[in-house]
Amino acid sequence: MQRERYPGEQRGLTLFLAELQPVVELVLGQDHLLWHAVRRALQKGSLESLRHARQVFNNQPREIKQLLSLGMVEEERAGVPSKDDLLDSYATRQPEEFVSFDVAATAEGDEPVVRLRHELVDIPAIRVMVRPGTLPSSVASKLRAIADLIERDRRLLSQRFWSDRHLHVEHDASDSVERG
Repeated sequence: MQRERYPGEQRGLTLFLAELQPVVELVLGQDHLLWHAVRRALQKGSLESLRHARQVFNNQPREIKQLLSLGMVEEERAGVPSKDDLLDSYATRQPEEFVSFDVAATAEGDEPVVRLRHELVDIPAIRVMVRPGTLPSSVASKLRAIADLIERDRRLLSQRFWSDRHLHVEHDASDSVERG
């Protein structure tokens, strides 16, 4: 069994080849030797096969390597929609209610802030969104805190709970207007 030459070599090669594969397929096609080497390396996952695929990439003519590298960078940029594109897609959606559990990214002991929100997003029943660069241990502990909160008070996910709260808030607001 081969050992990594540096910490994270296997993971780094896997990530590089996973990003490279669709670009190789698009630019060079599935008949190209590089595409087969990358596919095989990703299937096997062994350090030897990953290094071999990287070597096949390195042995390509300079122009091909530049074209593939540029394709990888362009693919990354293409994955980020413009602000206008996002706003256009939001404009076609209807607001939906969601129970939101918000926890600060830095504070460790904070309780989640729970509230009902209306969003213009097309999301499944549950979605966890975490800012890149957040410590995994911090995310895991905050998710556990949210799970504990839900276990302690299952009403938080009840539609009836939120509609009753909404009625109480409206009633309290109308009382304060009448008093004022």
